[in-house]
Amino acid sequence: MAESAQAIQPDADARFDALLESVVHGHATLGEIKGITDNELEAVYTVAYNLYRQNRNGESEKLFRFLCLYGHLDKRFWMGLGACLQQQQKYEEAVQAYSYMAILDVENPHPPMHAAFCYLALNDLEKAESGIEAALHWAGDKEEYSQVRAKAELLRSVLQQKKEGLANGNGG
Repeated sequence: MAESAQAIQPDADARFDALLESVVHGHATLGEIKGITDNELEAVYTVAYNLYRQNRNGESEKLFRFLCLYGHLDKRFWMGLGACLQQQQKYEEAVQAYSYMAILDVENPHPPMHAAFCYLALNDLEKAESGIEAALHWAGDKEEYSQVRAKAELLRSVLQQKKEGLANGNGG
């Protein structure tokens, strides 16, 4: 009996290694491996998003964490997680979620813009400025990002005033 278990083990190890390789290299998600369908993930997303819109951020956070675990390649899930964390003033965690979304969609100015607001709330002016500049860079002159660009420009001027206030000794 022990021999047959050992004979099966190398095959199981090889399958596990192949699955892990697929997840690590972005060819599969944990949800796919566990048999969770896209329709099921979409249903959970709909509930999570509706909870977020109702300002039920604690409940929404749990669902977005589930979605990020089982569908880590869907940038909407990371944006949703970041947004509900930001609403709960969990700024450092929100920045992590926005950072992961930025990896998935590197030319999107929204993640660095949202991260900039978080850094501003944390009073990390240097990182806030970096986020603003990244948002401006990726927004460029693209019409679909005109609102992001306008917000980033406004936030940059507010940040500059705050920095000048600190330099003049009046705390901004």
